Amino acid sequence: MRALGFLEESTVSEQSKKVFFIVFALLSVFIAYLIFNVGNPNSLLRYIIEDPSYDIIILVAFAVLLSVMSFYYAHTNETGGYEKIVQANLKKIQKLRRKGKTNEEIAQSILKAMNIRRGYRYHYAVKRLVLILEKVK
Repeated sequence: MRALGFLEESTVSEQSKKVFFIVFALLSVFIAYLIFNVGNPNSLLRYIIEDPSYDIIILVAFAVLLSVMSFYYAHTNETGGYEKIVQANLKKIQKLRRKGKTNEEIAQSILKAMNIRRGYRYHYAVKRLVLILEKVK
């Protein structure tokens, strides 16, 4: 499986996933606390920042951070699925390449086998698969 060495290197350890989810959960709890205590003069945030006018800015900043973390997880998780599909079909992919098929044609045949034929999901999946197939030898 030397052709897929990049896939093995890009996997995330279980400990990293646990840390990610712990940070995600703590950040979610903190944001929930901020939502219900924006502008409250007795908020725990007053120990750090005395002026309550910054509460909304802090809330929005942490909410954006949580959104970015969520999109990052969704992107890496989805890419991992495509990498597993390529890894499982490596022999067929190499056979199609010997027949002269392009990466896009190979991606389309994989998606056809998965019964994904059109729409946004199809076009996105083709692009992701082509990027992954370019790395496979």
